[in-house]
Amino acid sequence: MPLDEDPPQAAIRLTEVAPFRIGALDVRPATREVERAGVAELLEPRVMQVLVALARANGAVVSRDQLVATCWGGQVVGDNAIHRVMSKIRALGQTLGEGVFKLDTIPRVGYRLIAAPHVDKGDPAESSAASQQGGALSPADAAPRRVVLALGLGGLAVAGGLATRPLRRARRKARRVADLIAQSEQVERMGMPDSEAQGVGFLEEAVSLEPNSDLAWGRLALARCQASEYAAPDEMAGAVLATQDAARRALALNRRQVDALAALALLPPYYGDWTNAEARMKSVLKVDPDHVPTRNALDFFYVAVGRALEGARDRLVYAIKEPLHATHQYRLIYAYWILNEIGEADRVAERAMQLWPKHPGVWLGRLWTLAFTGRADRALAQVENASGRPDFSPRFVETLRLSMLAIMSRKDADIGLAIDRLLGLLNDAPSHSINAILILNGLGEIETAFSVAEAYLLERGPLMASVRWRNGEVSINDQRRRKTNMLFVPASAPMRADPRFNKLAADIGLAGYWTRAGVTPDYLAA
Repeated sequence: MPLDEDPPQAAIRLTEVAPFRIGALDVRPATREVERAGVAELLEPRVMQVLVALARANGAVVSRDQLVATCWGGQVVGDNAIHRVMSKIRALGQTLGEGVFKLDTIPRVGYRLIAAPHVDKGDPAESSAASQQGGALSPADAAPRRVVLALGLGGLAVAGGLATRPLRRARRKARRVADLIAQSEQVERMGMPDSEAQGVGFLEEAVSLEPNSDLAWGRLALARCQASEYAAPDEMAGAVLATQDAARRALALNRRQVDALAALALLPPYYGDWTNAEARMKSVLKVDPDHVPTRNALDFFYVAVGRALEGARDRLVYAIKEPLHATHQYRLIYAYWILNEIGEADRVAERAMQLWPKHPGVWLGRLWTLAFTGRADRALAQVENASGRPDFSPRFVETLRLSMLAIMSRKDADIGLAIDRLLGLLNDAPSHSINAILILNGLGEIETAFSVAEAYLLERGPLMASVRWRNGEVSINDQRRRKTNMLFVPASAPMRADPRFNKLAADIGLAGYWTRAGVTPDYLAA
């Protein structure tokens, strides 16, 4: 039966929404059930609310603000939360709703649910009613069927027109799929949690349109892999399974689909599993030596295992060709810094700051290269520029400000205050340990830097340090999992010169990796 209309912006109360149908799909909001041909699925309350909102629109676009008002009660909601719900509705469209509906993303506008007409061959009357409430149809689908009554020239012309319709539709679909893949690539260039989730949404729509596209499935697997790094702990298992499922579908169509292979290679965390992680990434590059996402990950890995020079040199080969890719550009800042080409690092950082002034990765890359190359005064000015700062917590901003002041003054009182602030943040999020190790090296507080490293990397010692991300913390995609990269950038040279560093490297498994790989880390080779 048709849905009753609520007043504009009224909150959706599932217990008050009568059961309805989307084509062949029976939807029972009060019990959060959807059913088709005797197979039922239970939806999360929020997912059901959004499904109701989209169905009520009857094919019209529903804006983000409308969804927030009707399904989130007008609360402040991040894009990632909305994308997650949309991903679940798209997944429903690929299982129980296959052939029944599809979910379109209208960039920078909102979403719309397009329902296909439902034809029940057993009851013509019910068939007619069901098709009327099947949802918004495209003009081509809604047009009445033509019957050719004669084989004259007019009849042949009509027949020819009918024959070309499927071809035109196929071409339109192919163009739409290509456009969705291109949109996913565009948002991926930002390297932010919400852009990863948005890219997943584009690709889920692409595979719903063309389920036999190994490229679309492979890109979806890789996008889900990248987005999984931002998943909340209770969502991680589902994110991993979704990545594996997309990769499996891609490889069933093309066993050498490189994006799917990369997704499976990059999905497991590599901290403590250095040898196997390197082997997985290199196996992907045997299939496609120029696969940039894998090269990007491998070069980042090389910094993490003390082969920073090797990773930095390779990064220059492809990152300089991507001047509008935020992730490549902020990592290029570090590459030039590692290679001691400070002038080039500055130029890359300045360009990136003009393009993405509030991107956390770009902003921090610029901050560190200023702070640890004798320009802490400029780093302090950057911290104090509120209009050009990412959405960091006030506590973190104040800690950075005090740290830059301490690096400038070298006064015991300033250093003591900065250390207190740094240690007070350790249990908030993993990135605070990473930042603290860099700053403590810059302050000459090597003893404390080792204590933080042991707390974060080995979970031992007197300090508490978080190794799990918490909701609400601003992140960039190189800080969500446990990292060791901060041990091998120029700022941490004082730690590497300390005899205790070799023991730390052995305890976290790096010394064993160096032996098995037959390599010498940069700091020992020097």
